[in-house]
Amino acid sequence: MTTDVGLQHYLDLAERFQAERAAGAPAWLRAFRQEGIAQLARQGFPTSKLEDWKYTNVAPISGQAFSPVRTVHEAGVEAAVARLALPGPGPRLVFVDGWYVRELSRLEGLPAGLTVRSLREALQDGEPLEALVGSRARADASAFTALNAALLEEGAVVRVAPGTVCPEPVQFLFLSRGDTHVTLASPRVVVRAGDNSELTLVESYVGAAPGVSFTNAVTEVVLGAGARVTHLKLQAESETAFHIGGLHAELGRDSRFASHVISLGGALARNEVHSVFGAEGGECTLQGLYVGHGTQHLDNWTNLDHAHPRCSSRELYKGVLDDKARGTFHGKVLVRPDAQRTDARQANRNLLLSEAAMADARPQLEILADDVKCAHGATVGRLDEQALFYLRSRGITRAEAESLLTHAFAKEVVGAVPLAPLREQVEALLARKLPGAKEGRA
Repeated sequence: MTTDVGLQHYLDLAERFQAERAAGAPAWLRAFRQEGIAQLARQGFPTSKLEDWKYTNVAPISGQAFSPVRTVHEAGVEAAVARLALPGPGPRLVFVDGWYVRELSRLEGLPAGLTVRSLREALQDGEPLEALVGSRARADASAFTALNAALLEEGAVVRVAPGTVCPEPVQFLFLSRGDTHVTLASPRVVVRAGDNSELTLVESYVGAAPGVSFTNAVTEVVLGAGARVTHLKLQAESETAFHIGGLHAELGRDSRFASHVISLGGALARNEVHSVFGAEGGECTLQGLYVGHGTQHLDNWTNLDHAHPRCSSRELYKGVLDDKARGTFHGKVLVRPDAQRTDARQANRNLLLSEAAMADARPQLEILADDVKCAHGATVGRLDEQALFYLRSRGITRAEAESLLTHAFAKEVVGAVPLAPLREQVEALLARKLPGAKEGRA
């Protein structure tokens, strides 16, 4: 067990949390939190000696004393929500520094068959959540998943009844205030999509202002037979913030799951996607874009588990990195012995816009079946000089040409985001964020 000061702070924090909330909590919840504490103590925070964390040093997180801070009724919060929430109808739950704010949320007019509510309120009302919480994201998955379990209290529960088609997306807006507090938010979103249901879910992690904060989020999605779920995540917190996010999905027979992750913010941000085919005939699409400048470190880790036959997966992650930013992609596709007729494609492409930017690419295939179609690949490169010359020969400045080519590189992922309001929001953020239009280049 690691015994650094940072780890001890989080163990003490979790122990106090457990003691303060033990009264009235059901036995399963106390046991769940206690298992989180035990796993965190057992594992300690990861180091670069671990293969899955080879390129990412979490000392800037583990070495700071982040703690939950619950003061949400401050000037500017409502205006920030109005500015950062997606326009249009549909349910919306707002969280400020990890805490649900009912008066800023919108839950009216839910279609029959859809239930959306705060996890904390569901726990307080004694809802039977034992079979939902932790069904996919176990405390032993990682130290950060363990920490989330140890501090389990807030988040959201989404239930979609069999055959229900949700016409509007469900949005969760996680807002960090960006004040002087080193705040810790530990939300957990739990989704159960019944057979033949359809749902679009948006998780937006945004900052109201620059500031230091730590978001340690876990999302669990279980799809019934024939269900269709699209999960969209925008991570655009302050560039001095820290973010660890884990998405854990299980696909039922003939279900369809799509994940789109856009990672723009954070001094250090890691987005994990764990997807397992729990039955035959499923389809899974994973797409991601990470854009970094300055000294940002953006880490992407995916695991696709083809555990059953006749399933297909498509994965594309792209990175755009400037200045001294570093992007990492570690993607694994596992095809188990009985998963015959698997069709899996994985690609990672990185664009470096400065000599000091770095990209680490580790696509992996582990194939234990023989009747499969699988491929993977990765590229790391710079802007095409021939394309730049072509554009400049038509009177376009170098800065403008670089901007055009950089936006075109990102458009493949951004254009695939199926929800227009989110796509437009991402495009607006990229217009300010994407490197390539710097002044002074000849």
